[in-house]
Amino acid sequence: MIPILVVETSYLCELYRVPGFSDATFSSRVQRRWDRMASEQRASFYVPMGCLYQLCDHIADVPDGNQRRRLANQVVADVESSLERGSLWTILPSQGLDELPGFLRAFSSDPGHLRLGLTNSGVLKIASDLGSRYGSSSSYRVHIWTRNPNLKAYEPDAESDPLI
Repeated sequence: MIPILVVETSYLCELYRVPGFSDATFSSRVQRRWDRMASEQRASFYVPMGCLYQLCDHIADVPDGNQRRRLANQVVADVESSLERGSLWTILPSQGLDELPGFLRAFSSDPGHLRLGLTNSGVLKIASDLGSRYGSSSSYRVHIWTRNPNLKAYEPDAESDPLI
């Protein structure tokens, strides 16, 4: 089974160890799992554009200017690497604004029940689309990496041992 992982803001904050938005113990667990998934299980990682915006907003709140600059530079390097070489992760949507109406429809379809904002509605839409694309193959499983239990509950394939 090859995991397809949609990485939400809470996990990005853990991977970058953003002060005030991460926990050292949990960050270590997430990093170990990321490394194992990437090397042993050939996982594919997808990062929604909205989650990158939120990550950068959280980095902007880091009080220490040197740490804030280091984190911002690391995000820039990782995004450039992803765009230029396709390494690390795939950023979605990749076509610009084409996907925005779908994200807005997902957000507006049931705003009270799911309790998900626009960014997480986009995460769910991306995961659902990937689930539809790869769901017919028993070789793939689509998961959402998030600490948000409301969002995690709607991932296309339930993760057997989730980190929440």
